[in-house]
Amino acid sequence: MKKRILIVEDEVFIAEELSYIVQELGFDLTDIAFDAESAIASLNKNEPDLAILDIRMHGRNQGFEIARYINENLDIPFLFLTSFADKSTVEEAALLKPSAYILKPFNNLDIYSTLSVVFQSFEKKAKMIALKTGQNSTLFDAKDILWIKSDDNYIEVNTKDKRHVVRATIDGFIEEYGLSDFIRVHRSYAVCLEKIEVLNSNQLMISGNEIPVSRKYLQSLRDRLHS
Repeated sequence: MKKRILIVEDEVFIAEELSYIVQELGFDLTDIAFDAESAIASLNKNEPDLAILDIRMHGRNQGFEIARYINENLDIPFLFLTSFADKSTVEEAALLKPSAYILKPFNNLDIYSTLSVVFQSFEKKAKMIALKTGQNSTLFDAKDILWIKSDDNYIEVNTKDKRHVVRATIDGFIEEYGLSDFIRVHRSYAVCLEKIEVLNSNQLMISGNEIPVSRKYLQSLRDRLHS
């Protein structure tokens, strides 16, 4: 199936040019929105596979508002389209974790190469894990894992809604499923870096849960978060 893209851009000429390029490259277009309100309505009505968001529209950074909405409510990649490359804008944009940036003016090659990389990267992140529990297997997405806890010869794989118990080691589980965004923070715990909400010298918070952090792992954890 063709990938479906939402374009959010307040300058009509640029929006039409981008729409033409996207469709010429073989993608489908779900909609063209011209502000945050219409973009969010379109996302809810006809969810795309990716959104291209102009950062500054009608005098304010509405692209950031849409990005926050996507991060909180949807599981799709988005990229920022902008002619503003100043330090403060880039720093604020980075906090929202876009999949890529496209600077104006752009051409067909800019759009094609960026969309190709973003889709390939996003699809690689979707790793399904099947854990055998008794006679049955439980299937879930690796990106739903918040933390892993070791308990003797077993580990607890914790997601937001459920705890899965499997016979394995933390390091072995991380290696088997290629969980490169996980890091050890304690002899008995490994966590997903992207899920950390608060960190201090001896514990961190994930989804309202306190996870211990030992001194042995603290500096490497800070280094990974910084990088």
